[in-house]
Amino acid sequence: MARPNPERQIHRACGDVRAALISALEVLAEGAGPSAACDDPFKVFSDLGRVQRHVADALHAANLLDQMVGVPADERPPWSYYRSRIGKKPPC
Repeated sequence: MARPNPERQIHRACGDVRAALISALEVLAEGAGPSAACDDPFKVFSDLGRVQRHVADALHAANLLDQMVGVPADERPPWSYYRSRIGKKPPC
């Protein structure tokens, strides 16, 4: 089996980080509209939780990208190995 292209793997990883950040920004943009003065605290905390989750996923993806780049290209697992770990909580 051929080794994955390192440049393509890094490009995919950056795309995952970008997608998580864009998702967080979209949630923030939804809350900035005319309905931002909503009196429903549950919706506010729900939206805040969604933003927090997307930002945490983006930070986790960035950390995994850092791990991937730190491994020599000939020993590096494909990005799909790291991608499967995004958003999973580490064992306590």
